[in-house]
Amino acid sequence: MITLNEPQIWTIIGVFAATLLGTMTLLSTVLMRSISGQITSLRNEMMTGFTGFASLRAEMNARFETVNVRLDNLDRDVQALSERVFRNDAP
Repeated sequence: MITLNEPQIWTIIGVFAATLLGTMTLLSTVLMRSISGQITSLRNEMMTGFTGFASLRAEMNARFETVNVRLDNLDRDVQALSERVFRNDAP
């Protein structure tokens, strides 16, 4: 029977420990690079998306300005109609 005080056993324990430590180091390095790459990709995509918001903002401002002009015209027309109707009713 082999006991724990033989050199072969300590060599095997050392090899297993080194293999385990190396595997954990390799996995953590690969995981960190993968996460870093994903964050960089997300950052680039977000920056691209935010530049798209500038054109969307300009388009929305143009549409709001169009609606504002139409409302001004509608207000003018309603005032003209109300003056016409209520001026005729005055004694």
